[in-house]
Amino acid sequence: MKNLPVQRIYSLLLLLILIILTTSLGCATIYQQQKKKMNENYTEGIQLYKKGDYTQAKERFETVLSIDPEHTGARQYLIITTEALQKRAQKYYDAGMNYKRKGDLENALAQFLEAEKRDPGYKDVKAQIENIRNSNYGRKKYDYYYSTAKKQFEKKQYIDAYKTAHKAELYNPESLELSALKTRIKNQLESASYPYTSKALEARKKNKFEVAKTYCNKALNVNPWDEKAKNILKDITRMETLNELYASGEKAYHRGDLITAYRLFKRLDNEEPGYKNTSNYITTIKSKLEGNINTYYNNGITYYEQDNFEAAIAEWDKVLLIDPDHKKAREYRERAVAKMELQKTLR
Repeated sequence: MKNLPVQRIYSLLLLLILIILTTSLGCATIYQQQKKKMNENYTEGIQLYKKGDYTQAKERFETVLSIDPEHTGARQYLIITTEALQKRAQKYYDAGMNYKRKGDLENALAQFLEAEKRDPGYKDVKAQIENIRNSNYGRKKYDYYYSTAKKQFEKKQYIDAYKTAHKAELYNPESLELSALKTRIKNQLESASYPYTSKALEARKKNKFEVAKTYCNKALNVNPWDEKAKNILKDITRMETLNELYASGEKAYHRGDLITAYRLFKRLDNEEPGYKNTSNYITTIKSKLEGNINTYYNNGITYYEQDNFEAAIAEWDKVLLIDPDHKKAREYRERAVAKMELQKTLR
């Protein structure tokens, strides 16, 4: 280093500083992205749990914990979600055992398969399924359904053929001959629905939702398993929901209910970034609400001191909506939730 010119040393130091700054900024960006992903998955997980969609909820909470293993809320929700899935699995498993005792192996298999969906590792559910499939009864059932599906296909009864082939698949999901037959049936079904799905897609691109829906329903009438038609309908439903949210956000904004408007536009932005004029509304409303943060925070303190924890939480939710990093509001909110839960246990 002694032999290097001063200018060279200076250049190297500048380069080192730039590398450190760039690395720090990059790490900060990654952290923010991960934090956003974590918060989104946690919120979605709670919503899915409340809807009873425990399988999807569990996946969301596991994603949160993969980012932050110490996330208390996600850990608690994962426990109760797993318990809920096990209870559902038990319900179907017990029903399967009941059918099996009666000798009704077809319904027993259906129940065991439902139990496996809820919890693949539940008791000996996999063994119960394999025992039925490998039994003489299971092999005969497969042969019967396969031959029936083949005859229906030859008679061009494609919908019935596909349903029957699905029944055969329950008894032998690894069958290559069945897989080939299902592919042939599916190709015929897709040929029948394609003219409708193509017209539905054209109408969707032009935002002619009702026309698109009509063509999708026609497609599903001839091919109930047409995924393109289902996806177009899902997309239309999503867009209609976004339009309704946007309209509700505008109405709330114009009547002066800025908190409601902000929540609606934030939700819109999460679901569809760049939707219409959402980002401008968010910026405008946030600048107006930022001046109210102290008022909402202090209102929360007042309610908290009066043991009105529900009202306090509502006020701090406003603060955290505007400023998610408001540490004091978050801490007080957690205390209020704990005290509110304690009140419930003492009633």
